[in-house]
Amino acid sequence: MTCIKDSPAETSCGRVTAGNVFAKKKKYICIIAFFLAYLVIGVSLYKDYGVSWDEPTHRQIAMVSAKYLAGVFMPGFRNAELAALPDLADYSARQYGVVFDLPMYVAEKLLGYEGNMPEAYYLRHLCNFLLFYISVIFFFLIVKNRFKSRIAGLAACLFLILSPRIFADSFYGKDVVFLSLLIIAIYFLINFLQKKTIGSAVLFALTTALTIDQRITGAFIPFIALLMSALDILKSDKPFHKLPEKLFPVFIYIVFCLVFIFIFWPYLWSDPLGNLINSFTVMNRFPITYDVLYLGSFIKSTEVPWHYIPVWIMITTPLIYILFFLIGFVGIVQAIIRNGPGLYSNDEEKQDVLFLLLFFAPLVAVIVFNSALYDGWRHMYFLYAPFLLVAMTGLNKLIEIMKRGISLRDKVAAVFLIAVIAGSVLSTAYQMMKHHPWQNVYFNMLAGKNAGEKFELDYWGLSFRKGLEYIAANDKRPLIKLSANVSAPLINNAIFLDRRDIKRLRLTGVDQADYFLTNYRWHPQEYFLHQEVFTVRVDNQKILSVFKLR
Repeated sequence: MTCIKDSPAETSCGRVTAGNVFAKKKKYICIIAFFLAYLVIGVSLYKDYGVSWDEPTHRQIAMVSAKYLAGVFMPGFRNAELAALPDLADYSARQYGVVFDLPMYVAEKLLGYEGNMPEAYYLRHLCNFLLFYISVIFFFLIVKNRFKSRIAGLAACLFLILSPRIFADSFYGKDVVFLSLLIIAIYFLINFLQKKTIGSAVLFALTTALTIDQRITGAFIPFIALLMSALDILKSDKPFHKLPEKLFPVFIYIVFCLVFIFIFWPYLWSDPLGNLINSFTVMNRFPITYDVLYLGSFIKSTEVPWHYIPVWIMITTPLIYILFFLIGFVGIVQAIIRNGPGLYSNDEEKQDVLFLLLFFAPLVAVIVFNSALYDGWRHMYFLYAPFLLVAMTGLNKLIEIMKRGISLRDKVAAVFLIAVIAGSVLSTAYQMMKHHPWQNVYFNMLAGKNAGEKFELDYWGLSFRKGLEYIAANDKRPLIKLSANVSAPLINNAIFLDRRDIKRLRLTGVDQADYFLTNYRWHPQEYFLHQEVFTVRVDNQKILSVFKLR
């Protein structure tokens, strides 16, 4: 009988010492402590963020869908708030999925937050975070299973959490909702590819459908799943008559995926195929055109160059993660070349190929189809999950190289690598704490100095909350007239003020205003107005200014 010792504490075959049991428990305690600490941090911070530009719109989208559902399931139901809204078939934003927004509106109603908008948005921000929190757990499982290491899993989660823009958007961003659902779907995709059972097919179908119903972009998941399944079949040494047996789980996945997509997306109910195609067409070429500040010039959102997304990823991601990604990319490509037409020779290499596909397939599709893009790369935040998975492959390769060496030089290199990783992670964490809650305007050194002159800063308008709070606290006049460079985020964030203060505010033209507020969107230049009484800065860049005009 062969006995493999899991640790020095196991002194004989089949006998586990108290020290070994403690060591195993300690590992689980560390994991639990990590996720508990992150949960406490998130729950303590979710009220710090303002209302992003699109959140009221998505609340209204949910309301329109709720009106449609009420008409289907409760004929004769009357609600004054919903009655004032257009029907779903006539609504301009009907193509949006409501898999997150609709439950938020229902929860808001069940909790009695009607008329209490701050609490309604706080609830939304909390649930936004909790969904991301759950996805981080699934991210841990993906990495732990791929590299057979809990430490690697925790490191990957730390990199995901300590990604400033993702961290901030995890509290209010619909793009991170999509990222969260994609991470969960990736876990079940891997599980499906490994097991090919009916149960794994149904679970993967459900998570795929939820991802697609959040954003039609998720339609790339089934294509990649089918591609990987086809490769598995081609590489299989089972006889031809066994083919139906291997295809059956794939068939189950396709059928259940289509069913779940239909169930969780009310817009599809009246015309499943037609409305699905319409949604894909509209979302690929969004009908509203924006001016985008990119590399110091304004361009149309429908005319962004092919390098728009790669550049944004490069300048807003901590540099150490980019380094690991490049190493992982090279390593995976080398393995693919080595394996030839077979692409991979084991399950680990298959997962690496999958990670590469999940990153590059959507990126290439966006470039080929010339999709409309704006607000940095938030529409493509879902790429960040496969990006970090490739990066973890790169980190793992570095660790393997370090383990092979026994010379002093190798040991020094290993210590240096650990120091660089620790220093980078701590530096990122420090910047996130220092600039809280403005992690959404993070740039790394590749952006250069004065990044706000070349790229968008607070495009969500979150900083208007602080400007309004300053005015309400420092100006006690019964009537205060306000003007802003953009009015929507100003109005959105006024909900956090006391009702008495809201009644004192009036939105006017700049000529009649007492204060002018700007987040510098579409106007990165300085304003030469009267007294600048309040400023929000991040890395010496202004993301909000309040000018007192009279």
